[in-house]
Amino acid sequence: MEVARQRYGRRPLELLDEWGWLAPDVTLAHLCGITDAERARLAGTGVSATHAPGCDLPMGWGVAPMAALADAGVPVGLGTSGGGSNDAGHLLADARLALQVAPLAGRPVSAREVLGWATAGGADGLGRAELGRLEPGCAADLVCWPVDGVADAGVADPLAGLLWAAPGRRPRHVVVDGQVVVRDGQLVGRAEPRVAADLRALLRARAPGLPPAAGQPFA
Repeated sequence: MEVARQRYGRRPLELLDEWGWLAPDVTLAHLCGITDAERARLAGTGVSATHAPGCDLPMGWGVAPMAALADAGVPVGLGTSGGGSNDAGHLLADARLALQVAPLAGRPVSAREVLGWATAGGADGLGRAELGRLEPGCAADLVCWPVDGVADAGVADPLAGLLWAAPGRRPRHVVVDGQVVVRDGQLVGRAEPRVAADLRALLRARAPGLPPAAGQPFA
């Protein structure tokens, strides 16, 4: 915001409005430090918002008032941002973080509300109403997580426990557009070590100074 003020004499949202970027086909990420007036302004434009607390907090940007934006009628999604500011990229972990920091920016939110941001909310922000929900006519996308482990013992609401009890858990099954891509915790069609090796090779080609993977000799 300070850069925009120094360079243009205006706040970022003022510039986006001037450039025609506050529109229903645009989703804005982060939105830390917006004012009440700016929140009301966004609600009248149809723009959507993406929450990325796993990026915002380490970068020192603060906590975006996502619950207040949702209450104002702004479609809210959840994201992880990129590897430059969030190495894990784990949506469940970021969903848990969103639960934890929400009271600092207005009001507490429920696990169901945040999971709604992570699914239907994010899809709506992308203009993809056929995603993020299990309904007739929608894409057959679903993820199955085990909720019978030690961490879930005594959890009254398994859905809330998905975030509160063990957000780092791996999915048991994943289906994308009707196709099973993970079964019993294993990738279908390609071995995970092979995928990891290919990614490491790609990274080494782009950044030769990177160290090798554990157990591999230096080149």
